[in-house]
Amino acid sequence: MLGPDQVHALVTYAHKYGLDAYRGHVLIMYSKPYIGLDGYLYHANQSGKPYQLKSRPLTNEERSTYQIKEGDHAWTCEVIMDEGKRSFTGMGIVTQDEMTAKSTKKPEQLRSPVVAKHPWQLAQKRAEWQAMRRGFPIGETEGE
Repeated sequence: MLGPDQVHALVTYAHKYGLDAYRGHVLIMYSKPYIGLDGYLYHANQSGKPYQLKSRPLTNEERSTYQIKEGDHAWTCEVIMDEGKRSFTGMGIVTQDEMTAKSTKKPEQLRSPVVAKHPWQLAQKRAEWQAMRRGFPIGETEGE
């Protein structure tokens, strides 16, 4: 649970980039603010720039090229802009280890049952997040 100071800092960070912490655009991960996929989608829509977002599982050939292990889930996503003149690609992978990892507090339970139940969705989301942050960067100027 975040304390009042952490909540204030997160809201301030979100507002700095035109995002809304209460809508889940930003969150804390590993003690740092993190802009989630919803934040990048919102930012992209606010930019007014037309784009297409296309995601799909990797083909067998791509899985071989990227050395994706059997049982792992891997997706790719492409953000297409400027009527196809520019594109940004992201890849998302969920490993078998992530799907089967046990909780450290309750070893009889999975660490992340949602990942275990829907690994392809997380792989897709990771791919989309990577592509969106490349196509619509936030706070990546010098000094930020």
